[in-house]
Amino acid sequence: MKKIFNISVFVLLLFGAFEIARADKLDEFVAAQIKERKIPGLSIAVIREGKIIKATGYGFANLELQAPATKDSVYEIGSISKQFASEALMLLVEDGKLNLDESIRNYLPANAPESWQNITVRNLLNHTSGLKDWTEIKEFTYRREYSPEEFIDLVKGFPLLFQPNENWGYSNTNLPLIGIIVERASGRYFEDFVNERIIKPLNFPSIRFKHQEDVVPDRATGYVLRNGVWKNGEPFRPRVIAASGGILATATDLARWWEAVMTGRVVKQASLDQMLSPTKLNDGRSVAHGFAFFTDVFNGHKVVQHFGSTVGGFGSIVRYYPKEKVTVAVIGNLEDGGFGAEYIAKRVADHYIPGAFADGIKEVIDSDQTAKALQILRDIADNKSPKEMSANFAAKVSDAFRKQLGENLKQMRSFAYLGREKITTDHFMLDATAAEFVRYRMTVAGKNVYYYFRMNKEGKIGWIVFEE
Repeated sequence: MKKIFNISVFVLLLFGAFEIARADKLDEFVAAQIKERKIPGLSIAVIREGKIIKATGYGFANLELQAPATKDSVYEIGSISKQFASEALMLLVEDGKLNLDESIRNYLPANAPESWQNITVRNLLNHTSGLKDWTEIKEFTYRREYSPEEFIDLVKGFPLLFQPNENWGYSNTNLPLIGIIVERASGRYFEDFVNERIIKPLNFPSIRFKHQEDVVPDRATGYVLRNGVWKNGEPFRPRVIAASGGILATATDLARWWEAVMTGRVVKQASLDQMLSPTKLNDGRSVAHGFAFFTDVFNGHKVVQHFGSTVGGFGSIVRYYPKEKVTVAVIGNLEDGGFGAEYIAKRVADHYIPGAFADGIKEVIDSDQTAKALQILRDIADNKSPKEMSANFAAKVSDAFRKQLGENLKQMRSFAYLGREKITTDHFMLDATAAEFVRYRMTVAGKNVYYYFRMNKEGKIGWIVFEE
């Protein structure tokens, strides 16, 4: 009996040591990434089945003070703020004060143009309005406030990019208009409504709206890179665009917020189902974006996510895996389009859900498939257009892609086939001709890189996605 006990203890200690080693490896990876990408500081949080299993920080929340980033560091979350606006609007739908399929002109100030008559509230929520992005307005400044009427005057002169629901196009203009609609339907300032109906009832202490004059404990400083040199990000943000990206949070509270939404603690299940449903366009196409939620699938792992990036100097992402009940939140204090946070979040997810990224996919042994794909890549690097490529892809392959591919082939140590995945309505895919992914891993000079062949419905390579 004593021997059995000792063996059990040994196994537990061995497993614990293995988990610590894996955790250390993850920390080493994140630390290396923020150094390589020049992200001053970054925090991550991972929740599994309602329990926080990792929450930590890396680097610096403030470079001037050399203050470390921690699990308690507060960052701007950027466009993930759009979820709060969408939730607020859906609460008003539940209250009977809004109709998703009515014209936005029924809810906006009188200066909303006639050209917006056919745009519905639903079109704003799912980015099918055709409205041009306000970030392209040269006259806009972050250093003053705008009334709803003034904001509408700024954007109403642009012609629609397409007629409502004829196409899908992400536009930041949609969300300030949603904020204005929430104010007029509720009779409350947008921020007050969100605070009273969403933030306070859920009791997430770090979540709040950004105001530069506020004293916020543990607030991280945002940075941008100019010619390779760190500069302070834009400190101000007009309230009228708060619905588009005006919220602060820790990574932990952001992950907890996401879980609260997904478990029906904010809106009713029927409302949440609408928010998560793919967008249906007039021509029958389906886009895996609902109301402020992107859906995608990788290697059979479905993920619901959103990204954030702000001129204030921050990048963020939240990824929720419904089957595995795992939420990953990553926020950093560098404006890099959110690419750094996304890259790191994928690999954090793969650490806890093997196969959620290509690192965790096991090789599929198929020598013919592997050899054929490798020859295609060699031909492309040699400036050829193999017959397996679609005409569209052959015409668009860049010299930079060919050059990088050639360099990787010269350093290649191994090449592996990782299998196929059919593209479904749960994949975020704007190419209507795409049918499946065929994935490959190439080991070069001590690291792995990936080539995903996106096959079209004719069996041709419609595109090749490269990922490191």
